[in-house]
Amino acid sequence: MEVEENEFNEYIEFPKRPVWDYEMTKEEVEKQEIESFENWVKAVEETYSGDQLSWFERNVEVWRQLWRVLEISDVILIVMDIRNPLLHFPRSLYKYVTHKLKKKIIGVFNKTDLVSEFTVFAWTKYFEEEFPNLRIATFSCFPRDPNLIDDTATYSLKNQVKKPKKRYYYAQGVQNILSVCRDIANKPGVHVDWKSIIAKYSEDNLDLDTNDKNDSNDDDSDTGSMDGIDDEFSRILEVTGREIHPHKDYITLGLVGHPNVGKSSLINSIMRRTVVSASRTPGHTKHFQTIHISENVRLCDSPGLVFPALIPRALQILSGMYPIAQVQEPYSAVQYLAEHIPLEKILAVTPPGDWENAKDYQWTAWTICEEFAEQRGFHTAKAARPDVYRAANTILRLTADGRILLSFKPPGFFSTSKYEKLRVIEADLQAQQDSESSQDDSRDPYDPGSINKRENLLISKGGFSVLQSDSE
Repeated sequence: MEVEENEFNEYIEFPKRPVWDYEMTKEEVEKQEIESFENWVKAVEETYSGDQLSWFERNVEVWRQLWRVLEISDVILIVMDIRNPLLHFPRSLYKYVTHKLKKKIIGVFNKTDLVSEFTVFAWTKYFEEEFPNLRIATFSCFPRDPNLIDDTATYSLKNQVKKPKKRYYYAQGVQNILSVCRDIANKPGVHVDWKSIIAKYSEDNLDLDTNDKNDSNDDDSDTGSMDGIDDEFSRILEVTGREIHPHKDYITLGLVGHPNVGKSSLINSIMRRTVVSASRTPGHTKHFQTIHISENVRLCDSPGLVFPALIPRALQILSGMYPIAQVQEPYSAVQYLAEHIPLEKILAVTPPGDWENAKDYQWTAWTICEEFAEQRGFHTAKAARPDVYRAANTILRLTADGRILLSFKPPGFFSTSKYEKLRVIEADLQAQQDSESSQDDSRDPYDPGSINKRENLLISKGGFSVLQSDSE
């Protein structure tokens, strides 16, 4: 499925922390925050109808923790599920961080093993073009199936690859994330040995670390060691400090994201052990916490928080942003899924036995769930009828978990050939650079004198500028 050009253009501003100063008491600050938040909720509800609004976070305490993360962080990392990154990218947050706070921001595409390399490439180019102040990094707890070339084919939509239990030992992209942080996280007075930090995630070091720590466990449970974590929320909440730059000795990387996008798994992969528990339950991380990567680099994790948006609630459920266990009516979400992918083929369900021509059968969300219940042996306790509700919930969980793939593509992915052309251009330029580099090792790839027009456009203005230049 291709995202429409204007599908996510309209967005709702998220609540900002009211202006405060050190002359105010803690009670005064909290009262002001509550009043401001309640006014924001009221304004949102008056502006948009209940049918327009998606579910969003209504607890001011959770928003407070986001405010603290934004305040103390030098770089903000927005974690997005690659299956639909625009859904997980709050434009209002991007605008606030880049224009108001004047801070660096990185978009992390997570779960990239679920889609093809070309899908990741296309989304990367789309975000680079649409959000010029955003740097992109990619991450996955697991390696991609080498046979996954076309993630739009029906056979690829049902992911049956068995995942290793110790997910963070197989993580892909930690070096990429830290390299991007190194490139943009400059802070006066703080010297970070990024080279040593990044080197820890070479394949050789990861293999050694796996052998040394293979007794660890990451089972998506609520348990887990909290070694290396400072719970600083209470201290940061206090309005007592007088320092202008209270966190001047650290480079702080703040993690922000919707529930179930994989922030906890990302942290565990960076730390190479379970330091925060991960769960398939949305919003499992409930509190603010910091995790030290080195003596002067730390991660600052925030709770999974749903920003207000104008999107279908069924899409929120299928994306794992809303707890499936709390869904009272799951059939609308199954219907949404069946309208976007050939669900009956993926589940391999067949029409009822009294139906003569299977090709003519008109599937509904109910009949899909009914036949899937029969296939799985889901029956009600008393009447022994197909347990349609249980079947529907199972389908939703399979989708949220990625075993049934609901993947969206950037605008123009199918309707134009621009991403294909751009991939060819970049491959040609890379081959040219490799050839010139082998002939002259002293050549600086970013020396204007050694960069041709197409390369210069690609570096300075993005890939789509190259396409436009070629067409002129």
